[in-house]
Order: sequence, then C-alpha cells, then structure tokens
Amino acid sequence: MTPSLAREIAENLMIQILHNEELLSGLMGRSGTDPAGLREILTGPDSAEFVLDYVVETDERVIGLAEATGLRAADIGLAARILARRD
Repeated sequence: MTPSLAREIAENLMIQILHNEELLSGLMGRSGTDPAGLREILTGPDSAEFVLDYVVETDERVIGLAEATGLRAADIGLAARILARRD
C-alpha cells in the first residue's frame, strides 16, 4: 500500500464520519477543540493520520466503517500504520 492510497482511504473514512453524528462527536472529542479547530485539523497536512488514528482506536469503529465504505478492515489498519510510519 502506498501513502497515497492510505490517504485516499482516510478521505473515504472522513466522509463517513462527517455524515455520522456519533462518530463526528467522538472525533471532535478526540481533537479536544471546537468545530473551527476540528475543521482546521481536517484541512491540515496531517488530517489523514488524525482520522485513521481515531478510527483504529476501537475494533468496533474499524469494522463499522469498513462495512460502511466497502473497505477491508485490514486495509484500514494498514493505512493507519503506513501514515504513522510504523510499518
């Protein structure tokens, strides 16, 4: 998997999160900021890593978003590792 594909996966996940009130609330809570601050994070250079870190915090979140996007759960985890340079 390339970093470019990992970012594309993060973008697909972000779209799902933005359309799910519970996930969006959790993402905002993780950011520790207000909506304007979250917007800044999500439009910044590290937005993909931020989103993937949030998603992979729980297996339930990974599985739910994998089902919602048609992605494989393993690919979500791999994308997070690639962008965090843990792989």
